[in-house]
Amino acid sequence: MRGGPKIIACALFLWLGLPLVGRAQVKEVKSFSRDMQVEMVKGRPVVSVTFDEVFTPRLRHRLSNGFTSRILIDIVMSRDKKGTPLAQALVQYTIIYDIWEERFNVREETPGGRKEYVVRSMKELIRNCGTLREVSLNPLLDLPAGTRSHIKVRITVNPTSRELRRKVRRYMANPGGHGRIGSPQGIFTFSWIFMNEKDIQADMVYTYKSQRFDLPAGEAAD
Repeated sequence: MRGGPKIIACALFLWLGLPLVGRAQVKEVKSFSRDMQVEMVKGRPVVSVTFDEVFTPRLRHRLSNGFTSRILIDIVMSRDKKGTPLAQALVQYTIIYDIWEERFNVREETPGGRKEYVVRSMKELIRNCGTLREVSLNPLLDLPAGTRSHIKVRITVNPTSRELRRKVRRYMANPGGHGRIGSPQGIFTFSWIFMNEKDIQADMVYTYKSQRFDLPAGEAAD
């Protein structure tokens, strides 16, 4: 039969390749309810939350073998009933283990800037990168005390899309991303990062939703 070997080779290639494609698109998706500490400081909501579940045995194994990992964290506070976004923040950790020096190099990025530091153990890494401590959210609307709200924190581990990484870099580098609704660089820019589901392909996507709360009063803004 003419072309027989080529047909068989092609079929074998497809048979072997399909599972690989499937695995590349599979992500572990989980949702959690989580108590979060929320304060108002100078007119901005300040949030603290722990999400150490993200550091699964699989992720710890990957990190310990020297592979670069990215943890992208987007935080949105919304009005409880209508779901109107009220405030937002974006944080990204890039982590790589130096197998020769036996230490983790961490780069932490926000629209406000970047800092780099070193941690010496997995326990210390989880303590540093598995908790957000007093992260200031950028207000998108006026935030009167007593506003019934909730917060959603989405953790995307190792996004595979170059387009998503490009969008995140653009947002982080653009101070205009702090804009309010109605400005060219307001919430549209922030939401646009995650608008295309194809861009959210990743090893894991964990979502944490807070309790409902009434926005506390705080110090007056400067």
